Amino acid sequence: MTTRRTTRWNLSLAAAMLTSGTGVLLAEPMLLLVSIPGVVFATYSHVTSAPTPTLEFERSLTDSDPSHGDPVEVTVTLRNAGDRTLPNVCLADGVPPMLSVRNGSARHAAALGPGDETTFSYTVTAKHGVHRFGPASAVLEDASRSIEVETTVEEETELACRSPVRTVSLGRIAHRHAGATATTDGESGIEFSTVRSYRPGDSPASIDWNRYARDGELTTVSFRENRSQATVLCLDARNRCYRSTGRGEPHAVLYERAAARELLEAISESDGPIGLAVFGTEFHWVTPNTGSRHAATLRRTLEDEDVLPLEPPDERNSDDSVDGGTRTLRTRIDRGTGVVLCSPLLDDGPLEIARSLRADGHPVTVLSPDVTAAESLGTDLARIRRDNRIDALRRASASVVDWDPATPLEAAIRNEVTR
Repeated sequence: MTTRRTTRWNLSLAAAMLTSGTGVLLAEPMLLLVSIPGVVFATYSHVTSAPTPTLEFERSLTDSDPSHGDPVEVTVTLRNAGDRTLPNVCLADGVPPMLSVRNGSARHAAALGPGDETTFSYTVTAKHGVHRFGPASAVLEDASRSIEVETTVEEETELACRSPVRTVSLGRIAHRHAGATATTDGESGIEFSTVRSYRPGDSPASIDWNRYARDGELTTVSFRENRSQATVLCLDARNRCYRSTGRGEPHAVLYERAAARELLEAISESDGPIGLAVFGTEFHWVTPNTGSRHAATLRRTLEDEDVLPLEPPDERNSDDSVDGGTRTLRTRIDRGTGVVLCSPLLDDGPLEIARSLRADGHPVTVLSPDVTAAESLGTDLARIRRDNRIDALRRASASVVDWDPATPLEAAIRNEVTR
């Protein structure tokens, strides 16, 4: 809470003092009389007390789990729970930065007597991802409007615009160019491998007793344990990826984060090892692992604004080169690990990453949210270049999920699986 005195009455006091001083110098009683109201009002502003913020805050949504592009009405109620009148209350709700207000206003002003409440509504457009409302900022003024008290009121509110991947096995796309493998769709188990002649020292449990009973020949059966192949979600969060289709629209990094969260859920449900790599101002790495605690760590990392800022990093401190991050990634992932690279493909950096990983034998899938807009010659050129990069990736045996964020993510993945 911050309390400060405004300068609203300073000009009035200065004018009153100048007028009264002139009246004394010129011996003009009328000027002295004219200065009295200004002195009274200025004095009144210094004897009033600061308002006490006794506010209760409620926020509700018409739909907390909408689809992308749906309108969601937000209703805010502010109540004065104290026994003193609050003559002037100004409130600004904490709308998530990636949600645009379609109708109404997230700002409201009212006077609240003891026990009174005020309600206002506005409408936001849902976008992919999980959006958390921030604290609302409230400014209270006294009756003379000479003292301001700034505070925050908070209620946890979350709008989850999900695009779940349910019917498509990510293993079918994340490892589709892996070649021969000892696993199937990320599942683990025991698989028959070879039969050979019995050797002294072989475990009796490995002997094929049925064949011995039938043919009188001792043979040993060996089995191979299937282990789920690891998958690394790799996000391209360099400065140039903070592009959107227009003002007020989410940028590509937000779509990447939303897609990564859905893919994380799909992979973790199959209990396959999953890791995370982020190309940003710095390279961030989480080693592939399994389990609910590891999945929770990945979710927190995806929500960490130090790792994936909502706003683009300072261009002066950002390096859009992928060379260093690619070298680090290649040394940290095991052989056969599949990589799902999320990138809007706005430059050739993702091509360099994908080609390097394919050269090492890793299956690579590029999931690309399309944030190009056909509005001008420049944006048309950007779209053509992006299409050319998609073709180049497919020629390099990398799968590409071309995702229009206006459509469900699962539909885009299914289209690539069935190509």
